Amino acid sequence: MFTTYKIANFEVENRSVRSATATGTCTLQTGIPEQKFYDFYVSLARGHVGLLIQENAFVAIKGQHGSRRLGIHTDEMIQYHRKANEIMRAANDKIRICCQLTHAGPNGNAENTLQINEATAADFEEVVQQFKEAALRAKKAGYDCVQLHSGHTYLLSQTISDFYNKRTDEYRASDFKLLRDVLEAVRTVDIPVGVKLQCDDYIEGHSMNAASACKIISALKFDFVEVTGGGQGVAKYSTIRAGKDQYYYRHVIQELKAQNLLDKQPVIVTGGFENVEDAQMAFDDGVPLVGYSRKLLRNDQFLIDGDAKKCVRCNQCIISLGQGKTAMCSLNNVE
Repeated sequence: MFTTYKIANFEVENRSVRSATATGTCTLQTGIPEQKFYDFYVSLARGHVGLLIQENAFVAIKGQHGSRRLGIHTDEMIQYHRKANEIMRAANDKIRICCQLTHAGPNGNAENTLQINEATAADFEEVVQQFKEAALRAKKAGYDCVQLHSGHTYLLSQTISDFYNKRTDEYRASDFKLLRDVLEAVRTVDIPVGVKLQCDDYIEGHSMNAASACKIISALKFDFVEVTGGGQGVAKYSTIRAGKDQYYYRHVIQELKAQNLLDKQPVIVTGGFENVEDAQMAFDDGVPLVGYSRKLLRNDQFLIDGDAKKCVRCNQCIISLGQGKTAMCSLNNVE
């Protein structure tokens, strides 16, 4: 865990990753950070996570998820992102920071949804441009890299899944055209580009699984890939699991390894890791980077303080977010 690692054109001080997790600390209508947003990220930076992937930032109002999410949809937002990056680096000059770019698609606010099976080619072309412009803003704000959110049933992940995407044109699921177009557009900005990739919808009889994820990874050149999954409704698992399951996506890592794709680019695996000891399971499989999500809401200093606070995975942090509140650990409020 505590060795350096190179991603694209920068080096991280250790193999830990803060997987993007919304905090609910931005103004609902504007996506502008509140003071507690900055306070949280300064504290997180002081915890010396190797790569800090900031919470998802919507690239367009039509792609806004709600729940007081962060915006990067206008040039006005650059100043707020730059401020956050500057104060994080003042707290830890070794921190590397990633901006996660998202479009909620069908999961957007009621008046701002984009339905993948009804969208026109012009709609998708607009989305591509929105991602490109957001990546340019991220570069101007001083991020080390960006990450395309193609997981958790957001727009990009739904377009690569035949459970959600019923199109028969060039945007059909098997061709992952929208994801490819977004990647190629963001590449022109000259900033390292990673992806949070849906690798299993956990929906029986449908195509979004480890094998199809390998097809995408084999065809597209990302600077890093974060493995994720989960679905809605009939899915065996939702995007956020309760319980004490460990190493959720080991089957995906095993498939990547079998197809000689684990070394194609840096791979991050997140999900089911409570501590440094848990992460060793992934390192033993050859994964170079391990991500933490809810754990860092519970204790953002766990890498340096001996892990005094345990996350019980009660999901109250996520429930609070869905209620329009701040997604902070409820256990921290009683200690």
